[in-house]
Amino acid sequence: MSTGSSIIDQKILRRVTALLALFALIASVVSLSGWAYDIPRFTSWIDEDISIQPNTCVLIAVASIAILLLHYGYQRSTLALGGFVALGGGVNLLQYALGADFGFNHQLLFGREWGHTATMTPGRFGPPASISFVLIGISLGLLVSQKLRRRVPILALAVVLLMMFSLLGYIFGARNFYAIPWLSAIALPAAIMLMAVALSLIVSVPEQHPMLLLCERSSAGTMARTVLPILVMMIPLFIWLRGKGYELELFDLGTSRALGAAVLMLGVVSLMWIALLALRRRELRERETDQRKDEFLATLAHELRNPLAPISNAVSLLKLAGDNPEAFGRATDTIERQTAHLVRLVDDLLDMSRISRGKIELRLCRIDVATVIQQAVETCSPLAQSASQDVTVAMPTQAVFVEADSVRLTQVVNNLLNNACKFAGQGGQISLITERGDREAVITVKDNGIGIPPNMLAFIFEMFSQVDQSLERSKSGLGIGLTLAKQLAELHGGKLEVHSEGLGKGSEFVIRLPLALDQTQPKITPQNTNVAGTGIRILIVDDNLDGAKSLFDVLTLVGNEAFMAHDGEEAIDAAERLRPDAILLDIGLPKLNGFEVCKRIREKEWAKDTFIVALTGWGQEEDRHKSAQAGFDVHMVKPVDLTELLNMLSRLPQRSELV
Repeated sequence: MSTGSSIIDQKILRRVTALLALFALIASVVSLSGWAYDIPRFTSWIDEDISIQPNTCVLIAVASIAILLLHYGYQRSTLALGGFVALGGGVNLLQYALGADFGFNHQLLFGREWGHTATMTPGRFGPPASISFVLIGISLGLLVSQKLRRRVPILALAVVLLMMFSLLGYIFGARNFYAIPWLSAIALPAAIMLMAVALSLIVSVPEQHPMLLLCERSSAGTMARTVLPILVMMIPLFIWLRGKGYELELFDLGTSRALGAAVLMLGVVSLMWIALLALRRRELRERETDQRKDEFLATLAHELRNPLAPISNAVSLLKLAGDNPEAFGRATDTIERQTAHLVRLVDDLLDMSRISRGKIELRLCRIDVATVIQQAVETCSPLAQSASQDVTVAMPTQAVFVEADSVRLTQVVNNLLNNACKFAGQGGQISLITERGDREAVITVKDNGIGIPPNMLAFIFEMFSQVDQSLERSKSGLGIGLTLAKQLAELHGGKLEVHSEGLGKGSEFVIRLPLALDQTQPKITPQNTNVAGTGIRILIVDDNLDGAKSLFDVLTLVGNEAFMAHDGEEAIDAAERLRPDAILLDIGLPKLNGFEVCKRIREKEWAKDTFIVALTGWGQEEDRHKSAQAGFDVHMVKPVDLTELLNMLSRLPQRSELV
């Protein structure tokens, strides 16, 4: 079950699984101690002469431990313990089938004579527990297999039904449901613990029904979450109250039936009404979400056209510029600036997708907040200068260090500064203040722009949420920048707050991050600052002819020897013929994909040390993992930072003299 389709986080479900198993483990140990220390109440829990047997306690404890071990990744141990549980239940069941006594029932009785009313042999647990242990043991074995674990809920539900049958017997005083030695014998503690273990197994497979239905974001899921819990509680409670009333002679049999029918009708109608109201609320939320998505798509089209228009104009200007260096410079600056804007839009969309699926990973290290502030301000300077805005930066006198992903934290501050620049207006004032508290670093981005209406403050961080677009339609943005900033701040263990006194009174965003334990200045390692090396042989493989040719021109202009290929088979032939120092290889290629091309090239003896870079539009973690497995040295996402690429190539030893 994907995270996006579930209303309950996978971590919460794992905790529920562990808590149910832990309850069963503790309860079984307590009950077993009742036998060891001669405390009958620990083994029956009520004034009843049917006690949980020691063997039952042991097998429940083993099953609980198996679930907890699987929770922490010990699959082999879970499989072994599951086999032990199934064997214990099966051997005990075999005693009933053959009418035999294998002699292991009384080993843990400690000589106690009580609690054997419903047993055929002291220490032997009844058929319901025997069947349950067989099903639970098999389920533990199936849990380890990704293909077979879908069978687990079916087996666990069978245990739930068996235990529900027994528990209803205890609730309504029907001894035949729990006290017949050869058929229904089971103690109340055993029924409750086995129910907990079975429910733990069901919750541990959230990708299958019934958990799939109970957790999914759908009308059926909403109905199930609303109706089922109430029905499970209402029907037994109603019947119990009716029986008690008749038993206490509060009313006669006819009145009991009439009153029961009336209460049942009222209960069912009320339940359906509650369920329908829940469905209606869900439909209204879905309509609002759909409307916001439609607005988002319209805004996305608007935002994409904004940079595409100047890029198109700049291309036309380049064609007409001739030998005019000033016009040429203006055109290239425009293309560079607007391309960066497009890249930022696409990256924001991809980052939100990664966060929603739990796929984003932070590369944490101890960093100085000042470097983050400097990078963010430099990035936003062109936007602020174009609107004649005054950006003031205030930093504390001493360095402030946090454990953070430098790129992601810069992205957070950059998003907030971009937001301030958009809405501060022409000649606006923007302040960026960093403070060091006792336990946290506080970064405040404040502007004197259009502000935020009070009714929007609670929703400003929601996906696709925007301040009334009529206020500033041309600078509305995609409505995901603030959502992304908040999510990234929380992934760092911090939080993002917003304050505004209303329209026309500006806005203030405050990032709070925990300080790093070590606040001393780290040693600075000198870095290679060469921009580009020359004289190496490079093979460019890309089926996009414009992309390949433009990269070819850049690499040859700085003095490298470049070659091109446009499909997988051509790439392998060219690599064999040219023996390049480096290969810049696209993934999505005709005939053979880039992964296969890289694998085949790596099989060549001459290519063991060839530097192979994946240049692709696919940038998810699983894509990078596939690249590493295929033999790529580096994975870079298009459009690549050419300075970074050239710096990387400049550090390569020249191998072309071996050709």
